[in-house]
Amino acid sequence: MAIYKPTASLYFDQRVSQKTKDNKYPAKINVYYLGKNQPYSLKRYYTKQEWKKMFSPKLRDQRLKDDRTKLEHYVGDMFENALKKIDEPFTFQKFRDVYFKKNLAHLESNDMYALFEKRILELEKEAKDDDDAGDNAQIYRTAINSFQRFRKTLTTSQLTDEFLKNYEKHMTKAGKSVAYISINQRTLQAVWNWAKREGHIKTDKSPFSNYKIKKSSKKNVALNEDELRLLKNYEPKTDAQRKAFLFWWFSFYCNGINMKDVCLLKRKNIIGDTVEIRRAKTKRTNQSEVFVRFKYSKKIEAIIEELGNKDKSPDALVFNILRHGLNYKETRKLVQYHTHVVNTHMKKISESLGITKKITTNIARHSFATFLYRRERPIGVISEALGHNSIQTTRIYLASFDEDTLRMNAALLDEI
Repeated sequence: MAIYKPTASLYFDQRVSQKTKDNKYPAKINVYYLGKNQPYSLKRYYTKQEWKKMFSPKLRDQRLKDDRTKLEHYVGDMFENALKKIDEPFTFQKFRDVYFKKNLAHLESNDMYALFEKRILELEKEAKDDDDAGDNAQIYRTAINSFQRFRKTLTTSQLTDEFLKNYEKHMTKAGKSVAYISINQRTLQAVWNWAKREGHIKTDKSPFSNYKIKKSSKKNVALNEDELRLLKNYEPKTDAQRKAFLFWWFSFYCNGINMKDVCLLKRKNIIGDTVEIRRAKTKRTNQSEVFVRFKYSKKIEAIIEELGNKDKSPDALVFNILRHGLNYKETRKLVQYHTHVVNTHMKKISESLGITKKITTNIARHSFATFLYRRERPIGVISEALGHNSIQTTRIYLASFDEDTLRMNAALLDEI
């Protein structure tokens, strides 16, 4: 029978996957509503023997007595107070946001995962007004999940350079890329720095002082001019393939803007013969807003004419990929799906053309930058076109020397 008022109980999760290295299991609050339940970790861990003793009427262990009082408070007054703050209708997401924002203050201040969750909650709150905060929340969630699979509990004192080395070694052995490992470690470092600024962490010693996060050695590959011309002359075989093909070239012609920027493009961004957008990736990371401007060329106009939304009101989205009113999770999901579709078709096209490079939407951006660079456009101009604040960042987008360049260099040396 469905329960029409949310209720809660304690749950001792004894699944093998939840077992810690010291043979303990997490205590959770299990919330029930309308026939569904959702457990949430309380960041408290016990052995099976401790859990059994804790609820014995003859309990004498003062520590366990204190813990029992706290646990009963979590599913009692703490739970009821959270319900009073939740606007109807009740959802598990609303409960988690309200309950744990308050509850985190009751957790050990040195619990690194608790601090991680607190930061994620802040980002999710910011996401109501800023989709990019939502993107960051998803990145942080991926990172904490990875660290928790490696180690169930983590205090600030346990977060050492040795922990970072062991995590790197474990993930490398598991087949994870350097990029995956470094993104997670940089996210952890960002949480540490945030917690330090907020006063949650008191120590001046950083675990990242004696550990250097690796940078991916994977080089960004761009299409050379011959490959671009070969691709440009390709005739798509299906309507779906043509649509993906045109979206790839649209990104290229629009200074290599990423697919999220393409999806968010509005009619009001087209001002006369110029297009001006604020890059989605830089909305939160830069103190000053970064805009990308480029000419509204005939090629861009033709693609919009073929694929674009017929609504030409200022606030209308140029393409029917997204719609107004989506939250950050829905936006992220649709952008990822659209990007996946484009990349899937472009992979087939590259294979049919005999191009060994993996043509993706990211390659459109790298190819745009590299094309201008090989045409001897100043790197400062290219940097501005990409919307970078630093020329050093632009250098990352420039393709490494291809075989043609190496042959040309060798030929020049042979003349001596």
